[in-house]
Amino acid sequence: MRTIYAAEYGIRPGTDVTAAMRELFLRYPADTVYVFEKGDYFLSPTEEMRADYRLSNTNGMPCRVLGLWMQQMERCVFQGNGARLWFAGQMQPITVDHCRDIRIENFIIDWKKPMVAESEVVSYTEDAVDLYIDPQRYPHRFAGDTLEFDVGADEWYPLAGMVQYDKGSRCIRRVTGAGFALDRIEELGNDVYRFFSRKPVDTDKGNIFVLRHNSRTHAAIFAEKCVDLVLEDITVHSCGGLGCLAQFCHNVTCRRVNFVPDTEAGRRITSGRDDGMQITCCSGVVTITECVFNGLMDDPINIHGCCVAVEEAVDHRTLRCRYRHEQSRGFLYWAEKGDEIAVIERRHMSQAGTLKAASYSLESLDTFLLTLEEPLTGELLAMAKDSEGLALDNLSHTAALICTKNRFGSCRARGVLVSTPKPVVIAENYFESSGSSILVAGDSNYWFESGECNDVEIRDNVFTNQCLSAMYQFCEGVISICPVVPEPLVSMPYHKNIRITGNLFDSADTPVLYAYSCGGLTFAKNRIFKSYAADSWYPGDWLIKLAYCRKVTLADNERIGKFGLKHFVVTEECEDVTLS
Repeated sequence: MRTIYAAEYGIRPGTDVTAAMRELFLRYPADTVYVFEKGDYFLSPTEEMRADYRLSNTNGMPCRVLGLWMQQMERCVFQGNGARLWFAGQMQPITVDHCRDIRIENFIIDWKKPMVAESEVVSYTEDAVDLYIDPQRYPHRFAGDTLEFDVGADEWYPLAGMVQYDKGSRCIRRVTGAGFALDRIEELGNDVYRFFSRKPVDTDKGNIFVLRHNSRTHAAIFAEKCVDLVLEDITVHSCGGLGCLAQFCHNVTCRRVNFVPDTEAGRRITSGRDDGMQITCCSGVVTITECVFNGLMDDPINIHGCCVAVEEAVDHRTLRCRYRHEQSRGFLYWAEKGDEIAVIERRHMSQAGTLKAASYSLESLDTFLLTLEEPLTGELLAMAKDSEGLALDNLSHTAALICTKNRFGSCRARGVLVSTPKPVVIAENYFESSGSSILVAGDSNYWFESGECNDVEIRDNVFTNQCLSAMYQFCEGVISICPVVPEPLVSMPYHKNIRITGNLFDSADTPVLYAYSCGGLTFAKNRIFKSYAADSWYPGDWLIKLAYCRKVTLADNERIGKFGLKHFVVTEECEDVTLS
């Protein structure tokens, strides 16, 4: 291994290093340790640093604007030593493409003009709130009838959403949830703006409104087709899309990757505009440990595949398929020769069989041809001719998840979303998610984030009374097993073998568990405390609800305190439920 000291190649703090770093990576692509001095480095948009990448769960665009760009590198280590990387405008700070055995450690990612803004309540009435926006921290202007924000590089973006945080707890204000029912904005002067609401305003003076702007077009860290990637001791203070997106990778480890506000710059809440870590169509083992997620405007972790709909059987060995979600399409690597493909009957979400891929070719961003090793016959061929009947999921692109010792601060939406058939362990984490803390999802009908779960262990976690303090999609319980199954069958549950044990819940009369279409479910040895920190708001009158489940065991759970709920357990169309 050679050691490259960046300063010896003119890459020093205080300078723009965009082109120099690209040249250095191309010159030494293997068996190299890159060492940076601690300090501030600047990266800016350039025409030379643009490339066509199709990012999962991200708005499409012809090319992405790149910062540090690593391609086809092997056995390299990038030691930041606390180096702070500053970006301007919509950019992708770190891109890792077709690399193997890569470690990136001890860097800080930030923007001088952040990609999310904050404001403070100075006064309010029943139908409006007056917000002050610091012009130095969050450069902005009133344009026509809306606010626009400057993110550098001569780029301005309009307001896209608002989320309210309480000034004391710095958690999302209860029940307000996903947004503010904005009607119109009026400029009052001195950087104070009146936001009129279509619904009664619930706020307090000094509360913080996060103002979401720009668009979801770049990830802070993007990895594609990489093997054995390690991200360690990385802090993301700001980003304009997903925090970390790994797709079609094998073995990814994130250790002490923290999404937290830049408090030195006066930011109190926000870090990223969207999700924290999106793990799409990966394989091997994904390990996420000792990380902090705070003030994100979407889910901290989401591990899933990408389901596609079968549009037609071109012949006995060829299927035309369609990507069904506009933010996940046009992938270059959805299938490769030899991949195992699951055939899913979309009404019941049951697996009708598996196929082997022979080849994959894109026709457009939306459609592709999948050639099979063996011809379709009988029932599968008949089902393939039904344009709405079948979906496909690539089982070779599914990963196991180890999620331990993380802190899930108050972020908009949920905490951890899992949709993978491989083993999942979620243990020893601390949750204060405003929606469901853990969502066991999966579907081929709406988001098309496929993945039945067959082995999930949820143990020794702490779920505070901030969990499920507002309603978002699929948030039926602090732990919500909520796949999209249009016509569930108790005899054929979608998810299987989920064990929830040894956890601590602090519940303000909110449900701790909802399970839909699940078989082999265990909820045991958990402690559920009645929280008096907040009034009950949830419309349900139960702590646990089961629907279309079978072989369920509820045992040795403690309820501590006086709950105001009518039922401990409610069941609907279930079989073989044991309560002790």
